[in-house]
Amino acid sequence: MFNPSTIDTIVWDFDGVLNCNMVDGRIVWGDGFEAEFGHSFETFSEMIFADKFSEILIGEMNLMDAVADWAGTVGYHGDLRNILEFWFQSDYNLDNKVMGWLAASKRSNLRNVMGTNNEAMRTQFIAEDLGFAERMDRIFASGLMGVAKPDEVFFDMVSDELSIEPDAILLIDDRADNIEAAEACGWQVHWFDGQDYAGLQAKLEEVGALG
Repeated sequence: MFNPSTIDTIVWDFDGVLNCNMVDGRIVWGDGFEAEFGHSFETFSEMIFADKFSEILIGEMNLMDAVADWAGTVGYHGDLRNILEFWFQSDYNLDNKVMGWLAASKRSNLRNVMGTNNEAMRTQFIAEDLGFAERMDRIFASGLMGVAKPDEVFFDMVSDELSIEPDAILLIDDRADNIEAAEACGWQVHWFDGQDYAGLQAKLEEVGALG
């Protein structure tokens, strides 16, 4: 049962909550990839996201090394840094409504942290270039932790690092498997499907994040 009186910390997911970067399950930033680099995004996606991404997400494989493997396979001879820059710059579309609620929550007595499945390089981009290092009290990212959601170790590490009881945390996430795992660890949760803004607003009001 949801108990708003115990909530001390909100953990915000990035992609799918703060950042709406997918349309009907499609990776939007890939639309201009072939025109920019002369190679199919389908092949890039298969090599990076299908074959290796679970290792990349938890820091077991370096993202640049994975991109270099793709480049060697397809014969791309350009600067690999341009691909990552194109990816990171094209792969964000911050949700203004949710971002407004985050800003309001920052003005409350609640602690606001990010809990995201992102490798180290994109995490740095999110923190520094997009300014989330200032918007958040902490950023917890799979690439820096060595474990990704929905592994329950991820959630246990966050609550341990913050030195709070699990039921003092509210997770806002767009993936049902992450929600289920967090609940199993004793966290309180809200599943946001990217559409039900009224439901998310009501939950944030209930915990006192919106004043």
